[in-house]
Amino acid sequence: MKIYTAATFSEQKRMREYKEQLFQLGHSVLSTWIYEQAKPTGVSAEQFGKKMAAKDLQEVSSADCFILDLMNPSKTSGKMVEAGFALAKHKLFYVVAPEDTMTGGHIFLMLADKIFSSWEELFEYFKET
Repeated sequence: MKIYTAATFSEQKRMREYKEQLFQLGHSVLSTWIYEQAKPTGVSAEQFGKKMAAKDLQEVSSADCFILDLMNPSKTSGKMVEAGFALAKHKLFYVVAPEDTMTGGHIFLMLADKIFSSWEELFEYFKET
């Protein structure tokens, strides 16, 4: 299965580890943002941002499954835009979030196909199915 993982940008290292675990389970992870560097010199923030946003949405569009990581708060909320896009594209939609996150009234997260309280729980589910 082709998977897109969405998380806070500062979580790149952790998400690369999860990518490897998903790969070991037979999946491919399309999220290239986990390897992105800071904006290159000579490119405006606007140009860079537009290119990265378009690339990320293309990757979400190409995925079979979207996994939203809510283990850490986001400063930009980009992952929530990606989540909305994934829902609009009717992707298989999983959320990984601490138990208390889901009681915060996030009505759109209630549309998730399945919610996991940890990545370990998600990996166990993938092993079983």
